[in-house]
Amino acid sequence: FQNNNLLFVKINLFKMKKYIGMGLVIMALFFVGCSNEDSSEGSASGTITATINGTPWKGSKIVNVSLIQVKSIGEQRFDISAQDGKQMLSLAFSSEITTKGMPVRTYSFDNDDALFLNTYLIGNSTFTEHSPVSGQLTITAMDADKKTISGTFSFQNEKVGTLQTEIVTPEMVNVTEGVFTNLSYKVITEK
Repeated sequence: FQNNNLLFVKINLFKMKKYIGMGLVIMALFFVGCSNEDSSEGSASGTITATINGTPWKGSKIVNVSLIQVKSIGEQRFDISAQDGKQMLSLAFSSEITTKGMPVRTYSFDNDDALFLNTYLIGNSTFTEHSPVSGQLTITAMDADKKTISGTFSFQNEKVGTLQTEIVTPEMVNVTEGVFTNLSYKVITEK
């Protein structure tokens, strides 16, 4: 019985380190002052769709699509956020800096190079009640000249708490058949 408790503690510490590590990377990149933002401002175009717990979902508003490059540490992160007025999906994935945007490959939560969130939109507030369990995102096309990206994604998040009482959220959120097509993005660089 004591060995099972020790194993449980080790697994939870591993998960906590993983979340803290990804969280610190995300926070560090988020709070980095941007010294040079690409001049191609404008609204994002393209489409993003998925199936959430068996129900079709379409991002009617693309909130953010950006490639953030931090040259001093040689890292870059790509962020995609879209919502339908009730729920927002946020995808983030990272790699070493390349000259042609993000490498065309698969990114995974298990490999610590991808993070997936679902957030509920209620009134003027947002609530993130689920934490990532697994997920994968594959870039199928990246055009650094036109600044567009396409790919597929799926992920599973589990409920970690209740932050509001207006809607009942599921214990597990299963996002499948995720597709983003020709999303236009902006590039933000930090020297």
